[in-house]
Amino acid sequence: MATQSPPTRPLSSRRSTASGKGLSLDLSSLPPLTQPTPPSNTLLLTNLDDLAIFRPDNLQTIRELIAQTAAIHSWAPLKSFRRIIVSFYDEDAAIAVRQIWNGEAILGNVCRVYFGTPTPIDQHLKDQYLALPDAGKLFFISPPPSPPHGWEMKLEDAPNKQVHAEDLADALAKLHHASRSAAPGVETPISPVDGTRQTRSRSSTLLYQPNAHEGASPDLPAICLEDMTDEPSPIEAPKPIMAHTSRPPVELMHHA
Repeated sequence: MATQSPPTRPLSSRRSTASGKGLSLDLSSLPPLTQPTPPSNTLLLTNLDDLAIFRPDNLQTIRELIAQTAAIHSWAPLKSFRRIIVSFYDEDAAIAVRQIWNGEAILGNVCRVYFGTPTPIDQHLKDQYLALPDAGKLFFISPPPSPPHGWEMKLEDAPNKQVHAEDLADALAKLHHASRSAAPGVETPISPVDGTRQTRSRSSTLLYQPNAHEGASPDLPAICLEDMTDEPSPIEAPKPIMAHTSRPPVELMHHA
């Protein structure tokens, strides 16, 4: 009995099926596109791994060779970063120096030159320092800043030793009122004083007396300052001490 072999697909159909499936590439893992640094007047000379390059004599030689191409504005060797930062007065000078020194061997190290952050050339000298803070916020600074120009220190007056201030006495003395005698028959009531109470001397100062001025009104009160700090507090009578009776001896109690 003959066996039947499974049917086979033609080669052309398999090719058409494979070509029908589209191929896709995953580009998510690719780093972002980095744009080249635009030209500037600042160059970074990198890959200077030999520390002998940063010897003073070698640095002076490199600077003189670069100065033959363009005038140097600033020169900053950074030994710890293995690079030299040099700026020029325009971008054309930096481009010309980069074309010569990029890929040049310096003491066996291939130098790589890149453009850096532009260095301002025409910046005024005052812009190179930090500006002063707002005058309204200077009290936040500790210690406080220096006083303004022209300020002079003045000594403070001594403490006032008088009972009343002079400006208060002068203001009261300038009050001009028509003097008028007090109404007859008006007496000031006097409170009775206990003669047995102890008293102390108190000082008083008369600041203003209405009768002393012409045309003074009798309704104006006299102003007098009296010291009440020396007044003694009332003393209470001592309480009697109750005497305790001692207990008789025990022997007498047994005989009784």
